[in-house]
Amino acid sequence: MNAPLYAQVFDGLRERIERGDLAVGTRLPRQNDLATQFGVSVITVKHALGMLQEAGYIERRPRIGSVVTSATPSTRQARALPTIGCIVTNFDDSFGTRLLHGLLDAAVGHANVVLSRSEGRHDREQQLLDQYRQLGADGLILLPGSSGWIPPALFDLVHRQHPLVVLDRDLVGLPISTVGSDNVESGRLAAEHLFDLGHRAIGLVTSAGEVTSLDDRHTGFVYAHAAHGHPFDARHEFRDVRSTVPHSAVSVDDDVAALTEYLRANPELTGFVGGEYSVSLLLRRACLRLGKRVPEDVSIVSLDAPDHTYDDAVQSFTHVAQDEHGLGRAALAAVLGQLAAPGSVAKTVLPTTLVLGETTAPIRS
Repeated sequence: MNAPLYAQVFDGLRERIERGDLAVGTRLPRQNDLATQFGVSVITVKHALGMLQEAGYIERRPRIGSVVTSATPSTRQARALPTIGCIVTNFDDSFGTRLLHGLLDAAVGHANVVLSRSEGRHDREQQLLDQYRQLGADGLILLPGSSGWIPPALFDLVHRQHPLVVLDRDLVGLPISTVGSDNVESGRLAAEHLFDLGHRAIGLVTSAGEVTSLDDRHTGFVYAHAAHGHPFDARHEFRDVRSTVPHSAVSVDDDVAALTEYLRANPELTGFVGGEYSVSLLLRRACLRLGKRVPEDVSIVSLDAPDHTYDDAVQSFTHVAQDEHGLGRAALAAVLGQLAAPGSVAKTVLPTTLVLGETTAPIRS
């Protein structure tokens, strides 16, 4: 696994200093020039320079810049690794577990990560943010339960320019660094795959959650219709699956019954995009209840799915995969970058990939 970019810059400059290419007394190139040399952002360079200074190789002097002061690391006691709090709503094999793998792997040697889950509850989210502030966490990574409610503690953290990264959501109006997938592209990829298989009337089924990622996927779904010259019909959407929303009183059976009625009302639909894996499973159950086989009669593309490499008995969904390991690594790099450059704000968007499975097929003639 590749080291974070700031660590690569640190190692590259350290090697030059120890070889004598950058002799003691030499002033390092400007931060913009170093960013160009290494092909990284200025924020990444600032983080690397902070690490070089901490290790005793350079001093960063006002109006002069960074000057090499030693060709060997300092013998003083190393500074303790920063503590990063991470709050997620929940995690499972369809989304979240691999993200945490990426985050925790990237943290080795660079940060101590303290993990909590809010279960999508507003009160617990607020409580955990307060808890991490009292702990004195150096930075925070947050996967909010909703895009429509902002915890009061978050406003204070933003005001104090506390290192903070929001995962998989946009909180409109707040200057916060975000790390997420290209959800518009996800919705487009899923719909276009169905169109390419010959399906002309396709539906979108999502949960009733209030998160911007669902809105972005809907946007991509609509874009695909326009790109292929097919009219978009709002009646082909079902955005009211509730049993998958945290603390919902709606049962799985209630949702399957509602989805069954949606299918009966739209018999022309031959392809579907499921907004998340659990939603896709409920949709397949409703299809089977009506005698519609997947993929012989209808096709389903899921947005996210677990890895069933070791289980041949499970029908693998055609799905749009997120780079979850990359999201975890990028989230850690972003919060550590803010520790080196307080107040910096950046938006990181990672691409997604269509993965073929067993739930899609060309439309039957």
